[in-house]
Amino acid sequence: MRNTAKLLSDENVQAGATRRYPVVRRVPRSADDRDAVPADRLSNEELIGAYHLALDVTYLDELLRRNEGLLHHALKRFSYSNEAYEDLFQVARLGLIKAAQRYDRERGSSFATYAMAIVDGEIRHYLRDNLLIRQPRWARALYRRIQDAQTEFYRAQGRSPTMPELSQAVNLQEEGVLEVIRVYGALNLHSLDEPFADGSVDPPDRSLMRSARQETFSLPIEDRILLYDALAALSDLHKRIIYLMFFRDLTQQEVADEIGMTQRTVSREQSKALARLKGVLGKNIF
Repeated sequence: MRNTAKLLSDENVQAGATRRYPVVRRVPRSADDRDAVPADRLSNEELIGAYHLALDVTYLDELLRRNEGLLHHALKRFSYSNEAYEDLFQVARLGLIKAAQRYDRERGSSFATYAMAIVDGEIRHYLRDNLLIRQPRWARALYRRIQDAQTEFYRAQGRSPTMPELSQAVNLQEEGVLEVIRVYGALNLHSLDEPFADGSVDPPDRSLMRSARQETFSLPIEDRILLYDALAALSDLHKRIIYLMFFRDLTQQEVADEIGMTQRTVSREQSKALARLKGVLGKNIF
């Protein structure tokens, strides 16, 4: 290596280490170490080697600073997204840190090539997760139920469930199960393999969501979806009051103590919330 002042001694390499990094100029042992080569004169690969050997964040900071251009270049691929650029940049920066922690030069690729792949994947996962979050609450809940049912069935039976078996396990008619899987499969495909625009994947068709069977003391899925949509129309205060009273089964006084209001105020706000729900639903469900 050109201009190599001093090689790292073998004592600085942990015995049995599986990774090999380029030989770098001596890592500083203290802030007053005058013989060490400054971090800004090391290559990307040398910086990573020094960082892993010395566990000194000075090298990581320099790596992040000099590769900011790579992050901006990676973000050009996602110019179609409506996400704030600064948010995406911070996600990309996190991807660069992960790349620095995982990079193995023995695999033959340069750090820049490896980092670009990691950063790209990190951004795509972030955008996918944001799309998943923007799906209706009832859709996310159904998707989790389907995933959990598949996992539990495989653990118990040693095979994947058939569609009728999955339908019965989650108490959702087969066309509803297929619709939820279709939508979430499309989200994964768009966000991981090809560009997509925000809002390009519609939520599952609510008209296909029907319970496979009636369960005692439980609303059918189609009525629960209507209720979730109605709750979304309430203010944050009214949502909290409804949740505490009807999901946690607290009394008005307990709710008042919980949120710092008088019992009379809670009673008045509860009436407003229920009236709003009735108006949205178009029928009295209470």
